[in-house]
Amino acid sequence: MGKTFKLKAEERDAYSFEYTVGRHRLLMSRTMKSDSLPVVGFCPVDLLLAGIAGCLGMTIRATMEEKGLTYEDLRIEVEGIREPDAKISALNRVKTKVFIRTDAPLDQVRAVVEESEADCTVRSTIDHAPAFETEVVLEK
Repeated sequence: MGKTFKLKAEERDAYSFEYTVGRHRLLMSRTMKSDSLPVVGFCPVDLLLAGIAGCLGMTIRATMEEKGLTYEDLRIEVEGIREPDAKISALNRVKTKVFIRTDAPLDQVRAVVEESEADCTVRSTIDHAPAFETEVVLEK
């Protein structure tokens, strides 16, 4: 079950980073406050929420297949909320809605979603905060 996940992040412009994982590339930028300036890529919180939704969706698919349940469509909406009076720069709540078109009974689908939330690496990491290690390397 052990696995190491790695990616490389390089600053491209002020407040914009390009992430590379294998052959895949993604651009992240700070959320712009002006409607007249273009926003390129996603902001960091967008990527966090996308990670939650993507991981949960893939885990739901695997769990549904494992249980012999079928579905036609799956959509996941994730909303991160930081209250105005928050003491730290973190989300206070994350709300997830799972929309699925299936003939399976609601109680079975709920059980699949609950199991998938527990098995999803991204969600589990948030629920059980890892130890963070940061190394600073000066390059010349």
